[in-house]
Amino acid sequence: MLKTESLPQITPQDFFTAMLLPISAQGGSLNDFIVSLKHTDCERVVTPIKNVDFVITVTGDSMAPDYPNGSQVLVKKVDENVFIEWGRVYVLDTTNGIIIKEVRKGDDEHVECYSLNPDPKYQPFPVRYADIYGMYRVFMVMSMR
Repeated sequence: MLKTESLPQITPQDFFTAMLLPISAQGGSLNDFIVSLKHTDCERVVTPIKNVDFVITVTGDSMAPDYPNGSQVLVKKVDENVFIEWGRVYVLDTTNGIIIKEVRKGDDEHVECYSLNPDPKYQPFPVRYADIYGMYRVFMVMSMR
């Protein structure tokens, strides 16, 4: 028989939460969306990571199998002018919309965006730094199977 006093006690301070952004409902840029969004309007998601900026739902299969359609990613904004960890997955807020891609070094004006799905229809493409409103480092993916 287990003694309950020998089990660790979990308190509310052991849990972290982050805003789940309803990105699919937004037609503008992510930065504009965050500025106009009220924290009280967003669903909060329990996360195992402290201090993530927010949670975004992945749509599509270009990043499968590691980031399947419907999974959620925990992200934190980075200053792309200071440091980018090449070869890592980021959410990019761009003039053409919000994407999740593995980011690799391009030339002085571009980053190269790669899909993880090996299907030939997902070819790498460049994104100009001038067209990036924000870069968000993906720290974790959560999915249900």
